[in-house]
Amino acid sequence: MDAQDNVYAAPRAPLVAAPTERPRLPPFYVVSVTKLALLSFATMGLYTLYWFWRHWKLHAIDSQRDIMPVPRAIFSIFFAHGLNREIDQRLRRCGSHHAWSPGGWATLYVFSAISGRLLGSAPDSVLAPAPGFGLIMLTVAGCTLAMAHAQRAANLACDDPGGAANARLTAANWFWLVLGGLFWLASLAGMALLLGDA
Repeated sequence: MDAQDNVYAAPRAPLVAAPTERPRLPPFYVVSVTKLALLSFATMGLYTLYWFWRHWKLHAIDSQRDIMPVPRAIFSIFFAHGLNREIDQRLRRCGSHHAWSPGGWATLYVFSAISGRLLGSAPDSVLAPAPGFGLIMLTVAGCTLAMAHAQRAANLACDDPGGAANARLTAANWFWLVLGGLFWLASLAGMALLLGDA
């Protein structure tokens, strides 16, 4: 009797499922510049922490190096030049031509971030709240502009120039946008009251 006809015979096909290949992660964080700018302004620059962490996390996985993304995000002023350098090197290895100044944009980020922290800790006797708030917003704009240029280069290095893979706003994004909007309204109302009393 043939094993094929024997109902009691062990199956001949392997019962172990073939391993499925995981999709390859991009070497850097991909996000549209519009989404980056919205989240950066809505969170008064707090999005920067997540942005740096995500870039370093994906780069650590891609390069298989233990580079501790969390400290690099927290102390981003010390690692902004390094991130831009890594993105630029990746672009060169890919053969992508992108005219940008990695060092220049990183320097703008560092200058803006340090200025924002100094202005934020200045007492009211040194800097009045209304002009101080305006100056702090200029530093957020400087950081965001520097990040946007780095992001364009990173998107190109990840073969997604427009950041289409991460252009839509998620529920978490909307939460931060609404929270940021409420903060902005409260800040503007406070400024109006201060200016009205002056």
